[in-house]
Amino acid sequence: MKLVGVGELFIPHEHIRRGFAFLENRGVSIETFDWRLSGFQELQNINHLVESSGSDAYDPPDYIYDAARDADIMITEFCPVPRRLIDAAPNLKVVGVLRAGVENVNVAHATKRGVLVYNTPGRNSDSVADFTIGMIICEARNIARGHRGLKDGEWIREYPNSGRIPDLPGKIVGLVGLGEIGQKVARRLAGFDVRVLGSDPYVKTPPQGVELVTLNRLVEESDFVSIHARLTKDTEGLISRELIARMKPTAYFINTSRSGLVDEQALYEALRDQRIEGAALDVFNKEPPGRDYPLVTLDNVTLTPHMAGGSNDAFFNSPARLAAEMAGLWDGKRSRFILNPEVFGAVAARFQS
Repeated sequence: MKLVGVGELFIPHEHIRRGFAFLENRGVSIETFDWRLSGFQELQNINHLVESSGSDAYDPPDYIYDAARDADIMITEFCPVPRRLIDAAPNLKVVGVLRAGVENVNVAHATKRGVLVYNTPGRNSDSVADFTIGMIICEARNIARGHRGLKDGEWIREYPNSGRIPDLPGKIVGLVGLGEIGQKVARRLAGFDVRVLGSDPYVKTPPQGVELVTLNRLVEESDFVSIHARLTKDTEGLISRELIARMKPTAYFINTSRSGLVDEQALYEALRDQRIEGAALDVFNKEPPGRDYPLVTLDNVTLTPHMAGGSNDAFFNSPARLAAEMAGLWDGKRSRFILNPEVFGAVAARFQS
């Protein structure tokens, strides 16, 4: 049985080899290499194309087809696995994606072909949760603005929220989405003596220390509103103009998830007109946004370049995390990482034969 791992700029191939090395004891031969790209800009452009138009919008180079032709298992993070590549790999049984998102894989066609698809949910949950706490404090306490001032030779003591700069104890933090990231943010907030509200239609029993409320109530009562939902057709535009209008004038809006969850124009107008206190944003409708992008021109926003999930630990630990789940195939053990469980039985039988 052969495993082919396609590394790239975020997870170089040697980390894939290291994470899956123990499967050699199961008789798996491992071949890894890097998807050759000119730099991060090319990777970002391909990712945007795939996210907007689907996995079949980009055709991988010939050397990836050559490696996949006799592969039983294919591991990737961002390299697309379109219909044509799946059809070109007659032995393919499993595709593993080293992140939660699987926009780069034609899952429907994989399922039709009887190919099992894994993702790696929560691989960067600690990274994003840590970053979220940092963004809350950075924006409310003007850390980035003070830093920039000193770099520019200025000693700034007046800020957009001067006279209203908060401490966290006693404040209310609202978490929109209580998946793995939202829950980890809640646990980190426990040490700040805040009250935590949560809104998530899929959660019936909230995590300890979180009060489950409606989304309307959350935005009306929270001093900080932080978004941790997945972007789907159902959640697109979830934070609407109406909801933004319900926020306190002293409230801060934090987004380390996806910009498509928010009416960005309405958020911009609320910040511009100082109808909310401020925001900390890691994601934008257009990336990179450029210096003239409306949100970039505002003084009451802390901005970062889509980096919340980008710790080295998050990337480099992903292969071992996924490999541990995939090892269950040899024992007929199902995994929550499987996206098309309807084909699990047939595939697992081939691993145990």
